[in-house]
Amino acid sequence: MVEIEQWARRRVRAMRGFYSHLTAYIVINFLLFMIDSTTPGPAWFYAPLIGWGLLLVLHGLHAYELLPWTTRDWEHRKVRELIDHRLGR
Repeated sequence: MVEIEQWARRRVRAMRGFYSHLTAYIVINFLLFMIDSTTPGPAWFYAPLIGWGLLLVLHGLHAYELLPWTTRDWEHRKVRELIDHRLGR
């Protein structure tokens, strides 16, 4: 039961971190768009929008445990799996 609660707390912290990151992404990229649209020259705000957006997607995948190798217990499970395989279990 304690392990499940610890897992749930880690998930909630990860999700809260993702939501904070998403909020900063939206606000800052909106400001960058506003700055870019009021200055002369070619549009440049797309570069940080796309680059940061890719990082945000990775953060979201990690927060919702959709990248199995980034979860905390993956390494422990993998070690156990390799040991069992080596011992022929």
